[in-house]
Amino acid sequence: MRIETGNLDELNEANPATRSWIVGSFIPESSLLHSESCEVKWAKHPKGLKKTAGMDLSSDIRTVMILISGSWRTWIPEENREIILSTPGQYLAYDTGAHECEALEDSHLLIIRWKLA
Repeated sequence: MRIETGNLDELNEANPATRSWIVGSFIPESSLLHSESCEVKWAKHPKGLKKTAGMDLSSDIRTVMILISGSWRTWIPEENREIILSTPGQYLAYDTGAHECEALEDSHLLIIRWKLA
């Protein structure tokens, strides 16, 4: 049996190239956190941070972002829809496509992305 323990904030600080992703294919294969089918992000974003992201529309990927603290806005242009997460535990699940995000307050999110079989 192999076991790993640690602190996710410290892991992110020590590995800035992973951009807060803590599970995924870009984690060294020697780690129990390496995965080819799932990605997990432990992210803290300061108030005012804005991000634009796009995902390959031909991919079979789903994502769920779960608010731990703060207030987070996501705009999905294709749907002309704004979603605000402002209560811990609120989530947004989506499949492929472009989206824009903004931290309305200092925000902490857990994001899980996986490939469909």
